[in-house]
Amino acid sequence: MNYILFEDSKVSNLRPFSINHASFDIRIGIYSNIERVLALLSKDDKLYLIVRPDIEDITRERYPQFIINPKIIPSGIMLNGATIWHSKIISKLEINKSYSSNGNIVAVFRDVSTELMQFQDVLNKSLEITIDIDLIHINYLWDSIFCLPKILSNDAKDISSSSNYQIDSTAIISNSENIVINENANIKPGVILDASKGPIIIDKNAMIDIGSLVQGPIYIGENSIINPGAKLRGNISIGPVSKVGGELEDVIIQGYTNKQHDGYLGHSFLGEWINLGANTTNSDLKNNYSNVRINITKDLQINTLQQFLGVLIGDYTRTGISTMLNTGTFIGLGANVFGAGFQPKYIESFKWGVDDKTNFDKFIQTCQEVKRRRNRTISKIEIELLKKLYNLD
Repeated sequence: MNYILFEDSKVSNLRPFSINHASFDIRIGIYSNIERVLALLSKDDKLYLIVRPDIEDITRERYPQFIINPKIIPSGIMLNGATIWHSKIISKLEINKSYSSNGNIVAVFRDVSTELMQFQDVLNKSLEITIDIDLIHINYLWDSIFCLPKILSNDAKDISSSSNYQIDSTAIISNSENIVINENANIKPGVILDASKGPIIIDKNAMIDIGSLVQGPIYIGENSIINPGAKLRGNISIGPVSKVGGELEDVIIQGYTNKQHDGYLGHSFLGEWINLGANTTNSDLKNNYSNVRINITKDLQINTLQQFLGVLIGDYTRTGISTMLNTGTFIGLGANVFGAGFQPKYIESFKWGVDDKTNFDKFIQTCQEVKRRRNRTISKIEIELLKKLYNLD
């Protein structure tokens, strides 16, 4: 069977993450959306990826084993990359039928090939007659935060603990049957693992340092470090190779990100390669308790219909010490945010402080150093993409 994982015309709703990522790159719980689809494929199945031309090269670099944007898309099952897929749903899809969720086209099962140039037209026409199915679709980036408890609970059912990890005898465990600890994880003295409200999943080589409070539901990714005295208060997903301290609740960190120091982070989504300075803090509730509005572009403001929402931060962004971020703040890619008082609620990519733009060459030098510290390199293809994005602003 051919599976075609695609971005739809609403991918900009996932900004700032989607500025330089495909919709299926998003990590919610243990897995990214593309990892969930890959887990469903048999050895004879083939996966094709359909993305915007702007990120075609970087997607090809990230997923060299798959065919990206073929001129002729074969027959098969087309799956929306912003949807959380599992086997029970896919097994019910029928040939030559289209499926939607809350007005979004999520799947099309076609027995004929499609020209790439006609792909969006096919999706639009498929939406005219659809079967509505009950699943989780990420229409806006903040949807990922609010669906996280359900996804973490389902993810925890599919994995089991290793016997090869270290946990100090002084650690306090609540509801141990709801805790999964993977190989070579290290739980230091005085740590509290409280899984009474949801699962705790600690992945390979993760370390929970002295005196940390970890409340479920939560996922702590491979090679991530939770700093001493951290307060992780549930509904949290921390991707790989991240360092986290202070107080967090209702947060997704995509990966490779530092929020090491004290300061509150709540109802927020952070991309990759981000560094939050000491005491960076966000508000996630308005003083009048009204719904949060947020700009996902300079001219497009959305009423999220949510009472709680903090900050959405794009890749490679940094904040200075004691930075204060207001309820419903949007920060693009590669910004350097600093200054007294609350920062603007909409901060464009590559912004330097309030009024300036970062120097691109110095920005790339910093990116190279950040990645070098984690034994990674920034490729020529990624530099070229970042340069194009820089010149757009």
